[in-house]
Amino acid sequence: MTLTVNSSGVSISGNRSIATPIGTFSVGASYALPSASDKSVYVILRNRTEGGTGFDHIYRIDTGSDQFTAVVNGTTTIQVTNHQVLIDVTDGTVQTIRFRHAVAAAIPENPQTPAQRWDQYWATLFYHPFALTRWAYDDSTISKWYGIGFVWFLIRLVLAFFCLIIDLVLTLCVLVAGVAYWLFGSVARNIVFGLEALIALLLVGAVGFAILDG
Repeated sequence: MTLTVNSSGVSISGNRSIATPIGTFSVGASYALPSASDKSVYVILRNRTEGGTGFDHIYRIDTGSDQFTAVVNGTTTIQVTNHQVLIDVTDGTVQTIRFRHAVAAAIPENPQTPAQRWDQYWATLFYHPFALTRWAYDDSTISKWYGIGFVWFLIRLVLAFFCLIIDLVLTLCVLVAGVAYWLFGSVARNIVFGLEALIALLLVGAVGFAILDG
């Protein structure tokens, strides 16, 4: 299950059944959350404004009998404890919070099962499929500003289409590297990334040479 933070707020994707929106409250406001059970935690996404105010977006994550880990932007791992965790998204560096079983965070360097090896690859990846398209697309302004919001939506939509082309190429690259890692380990993954980077440089050089020569 993934919480995605963007200009229009917070959206839920994946296994939505484990996440329940509790509400949005002003930062510093007095509110009391119901006591969390042994099978749930509260996740508070805090987004401040320039004046220091802002809003807390609160979700209850039903973990069942398992322990969950929050993976921020695929790189920073936050252990969820004491039935509550606060994640500050004010500066915009936090865009996605993905929840997974805590055992996945302790995968050994050379996992023994194919599923563990595949999970480890995606957990440490610097890019996730269609991340640019999700960043570019925003329909929250479509009915605002007396038509200007719709124009802005169209501009973002065109940008999303261009990002989609880049995303398709990058997604194919990371999938090929993922298969190499899954089959042969980190050395094979690094070789694939190196070859892909070399091919990209050659293509850019060829295009640049063609432009100068033309």
